[in-house]
Amino acid sequence: MMGARQPQPNLFHTVQLEDLVPENHPLRRIRPLVDTERIRKLCKPFYSDEGRPSIPPEQLFLAMLGGYLLGARSDRQIIMELRCNMAFRWFVGLDIDSKVWDDTTFSKNREHRFDETDIFETLFDDTVRQAIEKGWVSDHWSTDGTLVRANASQKSFVRIELHHSPEEFREVVSGKKKAERRRGNDKDDDKGNPTVDWQGEKRSNKTHRSTTDPDARIATKSNKETAVPAYTVNGVMENRNRILMGIGVEIFQGPTSEREGCLSLLRRAKERLKIKPKTLGGDKGFFEKKFIQGLLRRRVEPHIAAQERGSDRAHMRVRMRRRGFGYGLSQRARKKIEELWGEGKELHGLRRFSRRMLDNVRQETWIKGWLLNLKRLAALEARAPA
Repeated sequence: MMGARQPQPNLFHTVQLEDLVPENHPLRRIRPLVDTERIRKLCKPFYSDEGRPSIPPEQLFLAMLGGYLLGARSDRQIIMELRCNMAFRWFVGLDIDSKVWDDTTFSKNREHRFDETDIFETLFDDTVRQAIEKGWVSDHWSTDGTLVRANASQKSFVRIELHHSPEEFREVVSGKKKAERRRGNDKDDDKGNPTVDWQGEKRSNKTHRSTTDPDARIATKSNKETAVPAYTVNGVMENRNRILMGIGVEIFQGPTSEREGCLSLLRRAKERLKIKPKTLGGDKGFFEKKFIQGLLRRRVEPHIAAQERGSDRAHMRVRMRRRGFGYGLSQRARKKIEELWGEGKELHGLRRFSRRMLDNVRQETWIKGWLLNLKRLAALEARAPA
């Protein structure tokens, strides 16, 4: 017998919001690991004791964290998820009939309260300390860097105004006149998305900058890929449970930004977390003299992918370690950090930043690193014996 829809829906519903969240939902597994009292303590210095009560800061942080978990790339998408997703409402701490905030609430709070603070960095460090206390962190780490596209267009790159010699100035002017003759009398009144003719013009990071995000640089991983505005995101991971020990953003400078970013993360881990690795694995891009010497000064064994080039003592020490069993384990484990980059890019918006400028991009990266570590801790907690 074919069923029919009830013509008269119920006027009142007696249901608890928590009953709508499945037991195996990722939000339910992560929520016990977020210390809301810790967030309130960190945010208290940035609120006044007078005036009207604000939105609880822990709810703002939970909304941003849950938004990246669900793949929301903007504040508007976060608000839409809060209106439609009951599990997300429960995660943030809103009831079914609670009023959802305006999407500008996030941008205003970030700009006026949280942007120039280290709250997100501290919350990331808390997950690392929790893993250390549980004994889930090993002494063998791996490092890698990845390109993340900036929130800027190719058309936003314009030539930097430089002082030219008379000969160079005449060459630039003649090039502009040739471009104008090629375009003819075509007029483009669209200022938001203008038509740009790059024929005959070579763009590089030495001569051009983006008007929307001046910290972004034209970058590519290989000659076969298209160059795009991007940042370099570096990470240091412990090999046993794939927990990020450090994550940071650098202005793209080729392989140099990865090597210098890794050394700064090791320095930061020693200063803030009082921990350093015994060995560090990396790909062939880290097989460089100054980087290897930096590891040796820190008494870290370089398990870098060795190459035949380089006759310096530092290069020879790395090649000698190829015979060891531990070197082979490090080279196999170092590829796991690429799985973290893939997870962040496919699921949590790490493929392209939604914010602009280096400091803001770093804040966004801390939140995503915090989320990746919380997911690892939740999985380890589920496997741990009762």
